[in-house]
Amino acid sequence: MAVYDVIVLGVGGMGSAAAYHLARRGARVLGLEQFGVAHDKGSSHARTRVIRQAYYEGPDYVPALPRPRGWPARP
Repeated sequence: MAVYDVIVLGVGGMGSAAAYHLARRGARVLGLEQFGVAHDKGSSHARTRVIRQAYYEGPDYVPALPRPRGWPARP
């Protein structure tokens, strides 16, 4: 039976980078992906795009980001 230190769920852009860096640090890593290679359902695509909202692209861009339901309005 295989033993892993870390299991990464989703090995698209973000998950594969995490798995790579963990493995470089000596962790035994298993990466699991529910979709095929080069799919369009990950964190960096379409409506599920998380990356753009996690970094600052400038004052003109930030107001265009969707606000999660229940969050207060921007000042």
